[in-house]
Amino acid sequence: MPFRYCALLLSLCAPAAGPLIEKPAQPHKYIAANGRRAALLGFEDGRLEAWVFPIKLLRDFRLSVYVDQALDPIPLAELAETALVQPHAATIVHVHPAFTLRQTWAASPDRPVAGVLLDIDTSRPLRFRATFTPEMQPMWPASFGGTSTSWDAKSGVLTFTEGQRRFRPVLGSPAFRRISEQIGHQLPDRTIAIEFDVESSGTVPVLFAASRKDYDEAVQAPQQILQEAEQHFRSFLGRTAQLEWASFTEPFDWARIAIERGWACNDGVGCGLVAGWAPSGASQRPGFGWYFGGDAMMSAWAMLDYGDFEGAKSALDFLLERQRADGKIMHEWTQSAALLDWPSYPYGFYHADTTPLFLHTAELYLRQTGDRQWLEQKWPQLERAFRFTLSMRDPDGLLSNLKGGAAAVETGALSGKVARDIYLQGVWLAGLRGWVRIARWKGAEAEAREAESLLETARHALEKWFVPEKNVFAFAELRDGSRYEANSAWQGMLLAEGGINPSLARRAAASLSSRALMTPWGARLFATDSPFYNPLGYNDGSVWPFVTSQVVVALFRHGQAPAALAALDGLRQAAGLAGAGFLAEYFSGDRLAPGPRAVPHQLFSSVALVHPLFSGLLGMEPDAMNRRLDIAPQLPCGSPPVILRGYKVGDAVVDAEFRPGTPNRVEVRVRSGYLEVHTQPGSCFEPSPARRLSAGMRS
Repeated sequence: MPFRYCALLLSLCAPAAGPLIEKPAQPHKYIAANGRRAALLGFEDGRLEAWVFPIKLLRDFRLSVYVDQALDPIPLAELAETALVQPHAATIVHVHPAFTLRQTWAASPDRPVAGVLLDIDTSRPLRFRATFTPEMQPMWPASFGGTSTSWDAKSGVLTFTEGQRRFRPVLGSPAFRRISEQIGHQLPDRTIAIEFDVESSGTVPVLFAASRKDYDEAVQAPQQILQEAEQHFRSFLGRTAQLEWASFTEPFDWARIAIERGWACNDGVGCGLVAGWAPSGASQRPGFGWYFGGDAMMSAWAMLDYGDFEGAKSALDFLLERQRADGKIMHEWTQSAALLDWPSYPYGFYHADTTPLFLHTAELYLRQTGDRQWLEQKWPQLERAFRFTLSMRDPDGLLSNLKGGAAAVETGALSGKVARDIYLQGVWLAGLRGWVRIARWKGAEAEAREAESLLETARHALEKWFVPEKNVFAFAELRDGSRYEANSAWQGMLLAEGGINPSLARRAAASLSSRALMTPWGARLFATDSPFYNPLGYNDGSVWPFVTSQVVVALFRHGQAPAALAALDGLRQAAGLAGAGFLAEYFSGDRLAPGPRAVPHQLFSSVALVHPLFSGLLGMEPDAMNRRLDIAPQLPCGSPPVILRGYKVGDAVVDAEFRPGTPNRVEVRVRSGYLEVHTQPGSCFEPSPARRLSAGMRS
């Protein structure tokens, strides 16, 4: 569109705090406003559900309007014309012959309040009706009894509570005048209505807050919610690295924004990174809006790339605070954990890959930040994590899913059949490589040598998994003693980070780009000729951006740069299909469409638009512990320069410009701190023909 809508209250035409997406409103596309203590999750037609963590306040909140003396309301959802999405807010523009309404969703970055700010431009008196289904339940799997509400007609505030009155969140607006009923005990599963009148153009705030006190403070200056959110993201984007390169600049920006919007805090659990967000509907599970170990670690990889060192450290510390006594790192932790005996549930530690993955991630953190104080403080916990991994070893030195838990497979045709899978072994080798370095940085030479010996044993054992006639590493050894030799994207972690035999790695990397495995939008978990291939199966043939991310790094590192760039560009084009600014959890292996139950805002998917750019395309190898940076870019011939600003290695800040050519040229300026920089320009590569993707296209 040639112009921007400028809300009277919200000043949307002021310089944006980051990128702006303006698009026609699509009723089933996801939008949201995320703060650390409250969130509005919904759709581009204006439907939403409200959370003040860890409580789901209500669902299916929607607005309708009576024009003049009409007896039937007009749903605003039917009038939604335009959606404008910014890092800090989302606005839906509704157009009617008698009025224009712009509703903007925003959540305070730190306070437990969120708001729908209505900017109404009308030539006629209007009567609005807000309808919703009350919930007043904590996040899965906890629950409340004795839920009830009270209505304050004078202030227009509806207060929710539960039997023990520990939580009393509210919905309110100074404009609210009438409610359909006063709800007693046990909230009904039916629609409740609140009405308000608008005589002329103006603004109306509708606020959701954790308490009446929080509401009373917020209603004094409701626009401050928006201002706080805007300032937060303006600061975040300013203090993290900026990347300028052709069509990847905005996807990179939206990826780091998506990760930053993954923080969730409540007084009972603390603050950590969730895995992803989606409306929960009639359930109490908002996508994956609780804390996952593996997801948080992958998000930390991207955070380290763009220089959010404090965020990465907080994410790792959250996991260490919940480390099991035997050293195992958590798999998942619900936001409602303080309301129940979470360790008695089977989910907290049922994955085998999280503990070796933590060793790998801790090494990445130390290598990027040079944080020796953290190493000293966390050394006992790191050592316990390493010792726990040894308890999962089989006699040949590889890790056992039977001893440690799930890794690549949770559902589908192979569920319950896997004894050892290739993803777990890739994570194991990456963790051992990381532990060797960590131990040496600590001065624990005996532990480093022990890990080197274990690493060598595991590498030799894995060479037996190579299937020469297929040029792949077998996916798994099964419980019945057979081997599942299908070509799989799960090899990516092993090839990217395992330091496996270079000759075998190159052959396996070439198989990753085969048509049977690779779609234009990413790598299938299993190739189409696999016995149990299912393009819609969650674990049986769909395309996962996080797995594709590891495949892309492997391709870059083993001589397959054109295929790597093509896959990376496919992920870029898949972004936004489920929700503006986000990359969905997974896609069909058959056509470009999000999976049947894919979460639209999945953090480790957004990592795929950050980490491969740094570790693959630009070839950044930081070593802050030794104040060194090695750079070995692989860029397509004829592309515009890549400009990187504000890249951090320890206390050094680096600006770099990469110019494709023969040979590639890298111009580096260290703005602050001391750093020894080594570049390996090499030659550019001829990219695969560019392919424009469209939703629904067949692979």
